[in-house]
Amino acid sequence: MDYRTWRNELPRHEVLDGVDVRRFGSLRRRAYTWHVLDYGYINYRKERRIRYQPFIMFGSGPLSPGLFLNVLLRGRGFDVIHVNTLPYSHLWYTALAAKAIGAPLVITPFLHTQQAEIFDVEWFNAAMRSADRVVVMTQVERDYLAQRFVDPARIVMGGVGLKPEEIQQAAVGGTRAQFGIPEGAFAVLFVGRRAIYKGLDTLLEAHLRLRAQRPDATLVLAGPTEPYWAELRARYPDIPGLIDLGTVSDEDKAKLLGVCDALVLPSTGESFGIVFCEAWALGKPVIGARAGALADMIADGEDGFLVQPGDADELAARLQALRDAPALRQALGQRGYDKVMSRYTVERVTDQVEALYAELAQSKRGPR
Repeated sequence: MDYRTWRNELPRHEVLDGVDVRRFGSLRRRAYTWHVLDYGYINYRKERRIRYQPFIMFGSGPLSPGLFLNVLLRGRGFDVIHVNTLPYSHLWYTALAAKAIGAPLVITPFLHTQQAEIFDVEWFNAAMRSADRVVVMTQVERDYLAQRFVDPARIVMGGVGLKPEEIQQAAVGGTRAQFGIPEGAFAVLFVGRRAIYKGLDTLLEAHLRLRAQRPDATLVLAGPTEPYWAELRARYPDIPGLIDLGTVSDEDKAKLLGVCDALVLPSTGESFGIVFCEAWALGKPVIGARAGALADMIADGEDGFLVQPGDADELAARLQALRDAPALRQALGQRGYDKVMSRYTVERVTDQVEALYAELAQSKRGPR
């Protein structure tokens, strides 16, 4: 589903790897719903009144009456109900239905701890308090929830799993020439939306400073544009060594990760950095911001570097260190690869989820 339009893009029913998958449609998002969302958040920040929360829920969407009714009417036949991703309102009304019928409830919020102005809404918080288990991605997220409104005994450390072999296979055959990257250049890759919290302004400043010292420095951008990007281009009309590829396919993303020298994403608002795992799966060093989940995910100086948010000088210095020391890049990338293989594979994460489901399903059935 497209989060901007709530357009239903996948079939209602299919079988994937032997698993019966059923999807519930959503009402289409209209232009006015953005204004409804803004009204709710703007006023809720001024005074945390319950009357503004329906506007947030309606504007956040997606709105799926079928999902709500299915859980409410048929949910007692489910062993576990697992819902994820704040700040979207399907999490709230699905949790509401699950608890109304007494079904075991698991929530994976993917909380962005640095964006409390969006996530800290009482109805969302109440949903997480009601869950039998809350699965978090990092220790930072766990501490945030435990210090506020979730019983620490019900918080479970999880993670996002990937299949390194698929990323490695997709990267095969990638060349710098196909993306316009000069051979021999020090190529830094940014992958993500051009949103303000992604730290792209800091990266552009750092790139310009590095480029002044190392003319082979090249910055490659991949990901959808947003209005903020137009503002940045107005501030930086001339960026030598910049290659802007726009939105790329997953296959091209893997190829880009394979041919770049380092991945840099100095974002301050991530719940988990899956793209860092993808870079590590290809043995690439990474740089992230010392903020939120990334500060917990990256071991500074071991499998990548952390920099202070907004500090272009520090970021430029780290980039220059990577540029000037191929052996350092290789060592950091290798340790990142080892971390992925030990923590972030689909097999490892699936084992954790299966154990959690089995525990809750057994508690529902009661002792034998």
